Amino acid sequence: MTENHSNLISKLNPEQRVAVLHQDGPMLIVAGAGTGKTTVLINRLAYLVLDKEINPASVLLLTFTDKAASEMTERADQVMPYGYTDLWIKTFHSFCETVLRDHGLEIGLNSDFRLITQTQQWILIKKNLALFQLDYYSPTGNPDKFVSELIRHFSRLKDENVSPKDYVRAVTEQATMAQDTDDTLSEKLNQSRLEELSRAYMVYNQLLLDKKLLDFGDLILYTLKLFQERPNILAQYHQRFQYIMVDEFQDTNWSQYELLKMLARPENNLMAVGDDDQAIYKFRGASIANIMQFKEDFPNAKQVVLRHNYRSAQIILDHAYELIKNNNPYRLEEKLQINKQLIARPEQLGIVQELVYGAESDELAGTAEMIRALHASSDDIAWSDIAILARSNDTAERFAKELNRHNIPSLFVSMKGLYHKSVVLDCLAYLKILESGHDAGSMIRVLDMRQFRIDQGDLIKINRYARNKPVSLFEALQTINDIADLSQQTIAQVAKLMALITKHYQVASDQIMSKLFIQVVHDVFLGHLDQDNNHQDIDYLNQLYQKILTAEKLESRLNISDLLELIEMELDAGDTGLMKFNWEDSDVVKVMTIHSAKGLEFDQVFVVNMVDKRFPSIGISDKIPLLDSLVKEALPEGDYHLQEERRLCYVAMTRAKSGLYLTRALDYGGATKKKPSVFIAQAKVTNQFNMENVQSTQLEKDLAVMGQAVQLNNRSLVSNKFSFSQLQAFETCPWQYRYAYILKVPTEDKPTAIFGRLMHSVLKDYFAPCLISATPDLFSSDTVVDLSLERLQAIFNNSWSDYGYGSQETVEKYKTKGQQMIESMARISNEQKAPKILQLENQFMFKLNDYYLKGAIDRIDQLDDGSVEIIDYKTGSPKDKLDFEIKKQLLLYQVAMGSAKGLTVSKLSYYYLESGDKLSFTAKEAELEKLKHWALETIEAIRRMEFTAKPGQLCKFCDFKNICEYRA
Repeated sequence: MTENHSNLISKLNPEQRVAVLHQDGPMLIVAGAGTGKTTVLINRLAYLVLDKEINPASVLLLTFTDKAASEMTERADQVMPYGYTDLWIKTFHSFCETVLRDHGLEIGLNSDFRLITQTQQWILIKKNLALFQLDYYSPTGNPDKFVSELIRHFSRLKDENVSPKDYVRAVTEQATMAQDTDDTLSEKLNQSRLEELSRAYMVYNQLLLDKKLLDFGDLILYTLKLFQERPNILAQYHQRFQYIMVDEFQDTNWSQYELLKMLARPENNLMAVGDDDQAIYKFRGASIANIMQFKEDFPNAKQVVLRHNYRSAQIILDHAYELIKNNNPYRLEEKLQINKQLIARPEQLGIVQELVYGAESDELAGTAEMIRALHASSDDIAWSDIAILARSNDTAERFAKELNRHNIPSLFVSMKGLYHKSVVLDCLAYLKILESGHDAGSMIRVLDMRQFRIDQGDLIKINRYARNKPVSLFEALQTINDIADLSQQTIAQVAKLMALITKHYQVASDQIMSKLFIQVVHDVFLGHLDQDNNHQDIDYLNQLYQKILTAEKLESRLNISDLLELIEMELDAGDTGLMKFNWEDSDVVKVMTIHSAKGLEFDQVFVVNMVDKRFPSIGISDKIPLLDSLVKEALPEGDYHLQEERRLCYVAMTRAKSGLYLTRALDYGGATKKKPSVFIAQAKVTNQFNMENVQSTQLEKDLAVMGQAVQLNNRSLVSNKFSFSQLQAFETCPWQYRYAYILKVPTEDKPTAIFGRLMHSVLKDYFAPCLISATPDLFSSDTVVDLSLERLQAIFNNSWSDYGYGSQETVEKYKTKGQQMIESMARISNEQKAPKILQLENQFMFKLNDYYLKGAIDRIDQLDDGSVEIIDYKTGSPKDKLDFEIKKQLLLYQVAMGSAKGLTVSKLSYYYLESGDKLSFTAKEAELEKLKHWALETIEAIRRMEFTAKPGQLCKFCDFKNICEYRA
């Protein structure tokens, strides 16, 4: 043993020393949190190379992330003498990529393949969707809905080493087995679904091969194929690698484990280092079964348990251990009869507290103030020693914004979100104007930028002028002097903007995209950035610039349209822009998800939103599950979701060195108080501090809401007439309301809206003969109303237009959907007596206190007892139940008919055209009063002109998502 390395070995604890000095044969190292597993791996590498004189190229060390591989390489450089450069420290994917580039031709694979990301997978499928011939997984209203789920499904198949032929074979066998029983309609539909999936998997993989592309799952899949079909190649790697070590073994999937076993044979010099209690990546395909059955696969394997923790105080480790014990008997501790309780350094002091707040806003503000107090309490606690860990990105973002509001230096460590950054949205909006000046939403955003800030009142005047002409907003700005009553400042700002657009339009025609971008940043943004975030904004713009440079390498003639289309496709795929952070040396509080915090440590850690349904979260199963016959890994036992959530909480707790704070609130906006997370009791945390009375002011609560309220000075901009759609839009998102009803940003018609109007018009014409005013003697014996399918078909065909649906494929889908609806309507109409209709498409307006409510009712039927039934047509899917939220529209109609017409309404009905279902109810007086209260409360909120963003699931369907930085 060399002298220097002998000194390093002497500093290891006994268990680490046993692991490092292990020579031949398999070994399992159960490495608890903070027990120095990286130290063990690097020192064993040094021991094999320096003391056993093994060629460094004969040792393969595999890990999971580029960051981990880079850190291990740096650590190896520190331990190894100068000159040892031929080290194989790689991720699984980079190792397989090297193998396939060297030997891929052996199995007919192009060696110059290009790797694609998940977003690029989505774009590839989207552009070639017609090839997949989807039916079951291609809903008419949203044909892209299942693309992401298909990608996840394909990824899971590759995790299990399932080839397209394997999938087809499994589906065929399933069909053969089903033939032995009486096929029900449900079974036939399921078989059709499986056949569609197996065909889609075949098409997807062939598409990749045709375009010389591989996804990350392919790297493992084809390497396994290579080694299985070309044993001579595998023999070369057996000779090359005498020793194999793998880090974070609990995160391997089935295919990766198969690859390890294949490479390790026949000597099986495989060292697996991992911790079953830190297995938190099931959503990425990781299989905890691998580490659980390692000793079964390698019965002669030696084992070492690393228990000496060099990170956390004993009190933190003890509470974490109390929590994770609740996963018994499904842990290695019980299976292998080992002791995994971690032991801290005696001198390490610590604290664990539960902080309970009244409302969510109090938890946000209270956590921020607690962080400020910790930082002020000791010179030894820097901002960078503190972290907030959350179960979800949405929760983390709320806390990041709260810290910013309190002027606490912080960084929200989210790997995605570049396209949500305000300065990037501004830049993309400006580029969109250069591409097409007629994009009103982008123009509105640019006019609202600090360098061109137009008075809100003037902006509305310009918009009104454009609508009345009618011309585009861009054209209106070109004749700005023709618009009356504008301030001189507005006219000057518009002139400055138009001059820049003219200049950059010329640059765009002469220069490549990257040159244009530099010119735009220099002329429009430099010198006008937020001074508090100047460096950060420049960094965001630089990251967008790097994306442009990368895109230009693939397409040298990249123009604005190409760039915007690429970004739009990424957004459609759910990719909000990958970001890079250089934050390790920054003195800022880190805010991140627990998954992102794996492998990190902080002196003070806040684990937030520790309440039921948030942490642990509600389990979500795969929308497209694998056939049981294709699953090769051993399936976990017990409540697996709760076990993984518990492991996630264990990981969060063991990130803390000295201080661990579990925070929660009693009120998150629901009707009842939130229950504390079961994990708090299971961790036996009794050191509770009740912060309910530490209330933030109402101003602080309001400011804490994401997207601070924007005040408009001129209340006359808000009308005193409101429709149900307006009230609903404001409740959904006031910021969206501002765009749609205050600024009146023009939007393109969506196919769903065009189709909805068409069906309403068709049904109005179809039922017109049933109007009492048109046929007074409707029910006399000699009156016949033609409600035949033939007549309805003729009305539909005469009303149909292909305009606005986009592709011919979409036209055909909506046309087919319409045909199905009218067939259903005609059948039901002929099975019942003709309705006695009072009104069709009835326009109404009535006064509620000082305001007017307006709208249109699809149909009002006269019932036999003299009362009426109000009917509203729906072209979407029927609801499972009618709660107050669903009832509101019809309740408003009943209030309107009672106030404006004096009608007695006894029945309210939603008619779902797609299914033919009719859901009816009778309004209760309490519901009508609740509706009035809701309407008045919403109107008052609008009249106060406080437009606050409410990002959420519906953002993806918002007309203004491309110009809104608050979108989720």
